[in-house]
Amino acid sequence: MFYEFTHRHTPCYVDNQHDLVILSRENKATTVAGKEYVYNGMFSPVSKVHQGSLVETIDSFLVQTMRSTTDKDKYCSLIKTNAVIEVQRYTQIYDKHDNPLKASFDSVEKDIKANVQYVTAQLRQNDAGLLPTTVYVLQIQSTVDVKRPSDRALVLPDRIIINERPYQVDVVDDLKFPNLYHVQLSEDKR
Repeated sequence: MFYEFTHRHTPCYVDNQHDLVILSRENKATTVAGKEYVYNGMFSPVSKVHQGSLVETIDSFLVQTMRSTTDKDKYCSLIKTNAVIEVQRYTQIYDKHDNPLKASFDSVEKDIKANVQYVTAQLRQNDAGLLPTTVYVLQIQSTVDVKRPSDRALVLPDRIIINERPYQVDVVDDLKFPNLYHVQLSEDKR
């Protein structure tokens, strides 16, 4: 079916490799966020797209789900990215006598495309797993170096910068969507 609609093919990059996609908006969405950010994408059977891929046209999208059609085309649910974030990690430098000299949050990764959503009362009703302190939830590729707050290698939880404002990483969920992290953020008061 993909090849029957060549007039609708849009050139794109899937994880930095050239590809073609047929894009359409999700037509069953009932919220403004759903209407604006949720898309369907159809890729050829030989495409390298997979769950968690970054698809870039004029806009950028993260692949949330994927299934094969009867023609072996790859039919995906995509979410449009709406932010570029930075991940920072707390580091501390010591002198030769183990006295702390300098402590700071240093950049681990920059220019990461993400879908960021502000937590509203309606979102809290729909997602019972949100912490009371969660201000934003975001989706990023699982290749991004962001650690769970419980990671023993961390002194303090990671920090994520959105629009030049710092937020503390409270939860990193790698099960909700394969190859994507669903991250809960709270106000960073450090």
